[in-house]
Amino acid sequence: MNAPVSFPIPSAARQCRAHIAELAGVIGANAEIIERYAELGDDVGLEYQLRRLVLHVKAATATFRDLAAIENARRAESEAA
Repeated sequence: MNAPVSFPIPSAARQCRAHIAELAGVIGANAEIIERYAELGDDVGLEYQLRRLVLHVKAATATFRDLAAIENARRAESEAA
């Protein structure tokens, strides 16, 4: 019988940072596409990509708020100990 395989679960803070980093890559790609649409004069594509950019920035900001709450709780817990 094989022993169960153990996979370490990244901390919530690490997951938040990884998600923000992933979103930063998407935001960068959106910015490049926005630049191309602007140069081409494609206003429909420009508007679509701008909306996507805003949604990704909002998601990154919300994740950062989660990260800040996690870190504040961790600090409070370590100070109480």
